[in-house]
Amino acid sequence: MKLLIYMLPLLMVGACKTTQTDSVITKTNTVEETINKNSGCPDDGTCGIEVYKNKKLTILDDGTGSLYPEMIEGDAMVVEYTYFKEGPEGTVDGNYSETIHFEIPQTATNLKKENAALADVNLYYGKHCFCKGEAGYYPVTDGKLLVDVSEEGLVFDLVFNVNKTPQVIRHVSEMIKFD
Repeated sequence: MKLLIYMLPLLMVGACKTTQTDSVITKTNTVEETINKNSGCPDDGTCGIEVYKNKKLTILDDGTGSLYPEMIEGDAMVVEYTYFKEGPEGTVDGNYSETIHFEIPQTATNLKKENAALADVNLYYGKHCFCKGEAGYYPVTDGKLLVDVSEEGLVFDLVFNVNKTPQVIRHVSEMIKFD
């Protein structure tokens, strides 16, 4: 009985969820550290963010009328935000993910883009799943993006709606510290 009394507080403390912070590094060391990982990320999945310096987004057509973004060398920063939800155990193609891509000019210190002006930063939403007729990349033309860039890092707030397909992510607010 005494053991149960001593173990109960330990179990209660161990069950608490702490705030998650991650540092992500790619092969090219262009990814920055995420300070606040949980902003806008649904509880049922995981989210990550990558910032690629000296890159630019180009939007390509795969030959079937579907679009996809590709990063090329350039004079901008590309931000890639990803939401991932693992599918049920035992399913081969049950995973679901959404990505958001946009670019920021290297010389920008702050940006405010709304609706049709989001095309200026090549803002694209990607839906990746086994969901016929819904998977693919979509240009975002309904929303608002605010960006502040400094030598120390980058802060952005994005609220958007893709009218062509249902989506999970609608609001992302992130602060990234540059290494």
